[in-house]
Amino acid sequence: MDWPPMLGANTAMDFAEEVSELLQTSGRFRHGTLAKLSDLDMEQRRELRAAWAEGSIERRKQILAGLRDLAEEDVEYNFKQVFLLALDDLDPSVRARAVEGLWEEEALPVLNRLLLLLHSDPAPEVQAAAASVLGRFAYAGAVGALDVDSADRLRLALRATLSSAPEGSELEMRALESLAYFADEPMVARVITRFHAEDDEQQQASALRGMGRTMDARWHPDILQQLDSDSARVRFHASRAAGDAGLTDAVPQLGDLLQDHDLEVRQAAIWALGQIGTPEATRRLKAVAQDTDDMLSSHAEDALAEAVYAVGNE
Repeated sequence: MDWPPMLGANTAMDFAEEVSELLQTSGRFRHGTLAKLSDLDMEQRRELRAAWAEGSIERRKQILAGLRDLAEEDVEYNFKQVFLLALDDLDPSVRARAVEGLWEEEALPVLNRLLLLLHSDPAPEVQAAAASVLGRFAYAGAVGALDVDSADRLRLALRATLSSAPEGSELEMRALESLAYFADEPMVARVITRFHAEDDEQQQASALRGMGRTMDARWHPDILQQLDSDSARVRFHASRAAGDAGLTDAVPQLGDLLQDHDLEVRQAAIWALGQIGTPEATRRLKAVAQDTDDMLSSHAEDALAEAVYAVGNE
């Protein structure tokens, strides 16, 4: 899709007027206007901050959701400054959407802001969003891509959150999933076991996410069992867990799930086969890549690229 050029020669007043209109109107907005919120300079950030409260809570949430969608569609756009600004919003639901918009960020200042929100924000939904997004940093810490001091601070913060969160809460689930990257944490195994035993699909899904992220072989039988669950939601998360864990024994079941009646389960199975990347997994992906369903075929092509990359880096 072709987007209009970003704001360049326009004056700060032009930008301020456009932002004010964006915030105060209702209904659908032009993505071309959203695109102009990419890579804001200092003056533009000042103008946006001054106008931000002019929009309703729902409008501010709509804008943040639109920015995230646009960034996922085109990697050339960078809306980090908007999401950081919105972390100071008075409404917790807006702050939570802002946190979610930072899910791809890897800079240490972002890590520090998220840790502060995790520790101090009064809204559980904001803390839960921060705990979830911190999973990206936890993965970096687990594989040695984050400096030791930052990784230790993150581990301690997630451990404290998991220990103090109300049982079964979203905050507890998100903290578990992120801390699970530090597979040697004893608390992770205990909470996974508790969640897995609950008759609650949300907690079971969280347990599966944790199982996959630990990459601990003790959980492989549980993941394999849940691939045959009657629940599409559980099958979806079991597939993702199999991919995270690189579970080669799951390839036959994942192959069966390529015919699942639930689209998201089929997509998760495709992704998992790409992460596993064995010859049998790639054979099944190649068959899907030749399918007449353009969307699934595209997913399979992406998964095959991941499989080739994984094999090439072994």
